[in-house]
Amino acid sequence: MEHIQSVLAAHFGRRYCVLTNRGTTALTAALHGLNRPGARALFPAVMCSIPVFSAVFAGWRTGFADVNLDDANFDLNAVEQELKKGDVGAVIPVHMFGKPDDMSALEALGRRYGADVVEDVALSMGSRRDGKPAGSFGRISCLSFVRKMLPLEMGGAVLTDDPDVARRAQTFVNALPPEVPARRDEILSAMKAFHSLTGYVAAGGWIRRELLAPFENEFRRLLLASSGPRDWSGSIILDELKKLPDILQARRARAEVYENALGEGGALVALNRTGSSLFAYPVRLRGLAAEDFLAFSANQGYTFKRIAYPDIHGIFAPGGTFPNAETVEREMVGLPLDDDQPVSAFWEYAEDFRRAVEGYAQAAPTRRPMDTRGKLELRLGGVS
Repeated sequence: MEHIQSVLAAHFGRRYCVLTNRGTTALTAALHGLNRPGARALFPAVMCSIPVFSAVFAGWRTGFADVNLDDANFDLNAVEQELKKGDVGAVIPVHMFGKPDDMSALEALGRRYGADVVEDVALSMGSRRDGKPAGSFGRISCLSFVRKMLPLEMGGAVLTDDPDVARRAQTFVNALPPEVPARRDEILSAMKAFHSLTGYVAAGGWIRRELLAPFENEFRRLLLASSGPRDWSGSIILDELKKLPDILQARRARAEVYENALGEGGALVALNRTGSSLFAYPVRLRGLAAEDFLAFSANQGYTFKRIAYPDIHGIFAPGGTFPNAETVEREMVGLPLDDDQPVSAFWEYAEDFRRAVEGYAQAAPTRRPMDTRGKLELRLGGVS
């Protein structure tokens, strides 16, 4: 276990590494490490909802800032507006679809307004920004190995250069109950139920938010666990880390297929992917509804997979206006880049996708508005 910690710390240029059972625990431990309970943790308004529970678990309040439409990461002006309120203790970029946020700018804003930057690197291991790897920015970085860039069933980590943060994070993790591998199917079922119910509540204007309240305690019970030597004995984490450059190269080859086959124009708008780990290939269907497109294309015999995340501020902090997050929620499709399929298969997939989008763009004006209740479970790109 100590060897794994030292290798991970060195890989990301950090002094300390605290291993956890998963990314949600890592982020919870990181916020405990900052020791600012009651402060506000600032998240992008569109992302997977599960990591946001970490702030609640750590005794923080939640806040949200809008994203930009260039790469779906934080909108810096929106972040600064929130920081000016004076109650933000941590800014938490999630590097949407694997492309790092503008970390230099976020760190500068954090210093100006007294907020720490905590990276969530679950989707972006292997990506780079300004010559540095994701995982090396901010006061703390948090990793998740559960079905993300490293295809494992367990594991996360807190990375920092601050010994006090590392000590408090480790103390928090040590005090948790032990990991129970048999619960993993239960966790997946609970997450699916939560996302499905969130879709129902969102479609009803968030009026029935009380239906979501029981999940806080359920996720605390299911997700937070200690991590000891027995959990990491025989782990293949370091072997998988060595494979990451090859994984990234394979994903780049598949992304190039999309670039050449899809092109750009009309309804298709590819997002900026510079330096990305390419967790997914993000495309906006400009002016079109992604969920309705999926339903339309399924009726045409296509089986496209949407990797996307919802506009989730309503779950934790109803109210507020996040127009770009709403656009991302409505129009974004993250196309898969799985390296378990040959590159040649992606040409056919991309051509089918382009044809389906063209067909939907012609049919969309005549279609009735779609009922999106229960659709959020389709957006699970992984489990933190």
